[in-house]
Amino acid sequence: MALKDIAQQLAEEKSARQAAEQLLELKNTELYEITQTVQHRTQIVAEKSAALRDCQAQIDQLRQRLMVSEKMAAIGRLASGIAEQLGAPLHFITDSLNGLKIHLADVQLVLEEQKQCIESHKYLGFFKTPAHRKLSKTHKKLDFEFVLKDVDNLLADSADSACRMEKILADLSEFSQTGTVDMAEENINDLLDRTLDLAASELGYRAEIVRQYGPVPDIQCDSGQLVHAFLNLLLNAAEAIVSKGTITLRTGVHSSMLWVDIADTGPGIPEPDLSKIFDPFFTTKAPGSASGLGLHQVKKAVEAHHGRTTVMSRQGIGTTFRIMLPIDRYSGTEPF
Repeated sequence: MALKDIAQQLAEEKSARQAAEQLLELKNTELYEITQTVQHRTQIVAEKSAALRDCQAQIDQLRQRLMVSEKMAAIGRLASGIAEQLGAPLHFITDSLNGLKIHLADVQLVLEEQKQCIESHKYLGFFKTPAHRKLSKTHKKLDFEFVLKDVDNLLADSADSACRMEKILADLSEFSQTGTVDMAEENINDLLDRTLDLAASELGYRAEIVRQYGPVPDIQCDSGQLVHAFLNLLLNAAEAIVSKGTITLRTGVHSSMLWVDIADTGPGIPEPDLSKIFDPFFTTKAPGSASGLGLHQVKKAVEAHHGRTTVMSRQGIGTTFRIMLPIDRYSGTEPF
């Protein structure tokens, strides 16, 4: 083969190789772009999948809340019916106990006069009439003083139990009903003092009351609902204190919120219970002694004022409930 032919062949092979290299580089570029597109789309698919999972989780949560809401609505209707059916007979029992107490006072007066009659004739000896002797023996045999004292205690315990039942039924009735808040301009410090006056008989022998009020503006609120909420928190604090303790009330303003702290020196709330204490019907008290609606009603009352309720507790140290109320944002139309 001539040298010229060899040179021409080499040139053609070189040209072909350059063309192949250019084609390979072009294909590599296309492959890179395709890979980048696939990765981008894969990332989009992953993000969409994550968003879909989040959406499904939210749907599941909403479904659970709806189920709970429907159950609570049914419980509310049931509670309303129970409260209505038991309210009248329980009121009759309370009135009857009050009537018995009045009649017992009359009986005590008669027995006291009989006792005085017996005492005045105890020196007559053989001159006592058979009726006096029989009456004297009956008094000694039956120990009327103990009987009357025991009847007093039984009536007092029965009346106290009836009052507790009426309170539970009232809580159930309030829980099952809705209403609108009745707004008026009030001072929170004054409402706390009013609540302390209402709870004085329960708090006096259990705890020392410490007021640490800060300067707070008057706000539009439903005083009745807030006093009821404060009362629930104060009574819970008093019941939590085993022996003599301290309940401290603090108020102040932070940014656009007015806050109220009610703190006690009780034993504290166990950690597992903290997430459940605002749930309706949850209670750590003995069965039948509480409805488990007090703190739930506190939460509802505060939320109706566009506020929020939090709790902080340390076992062995005490518990603090904080109520946060917005100063300027009140519509007065949201139902409880």
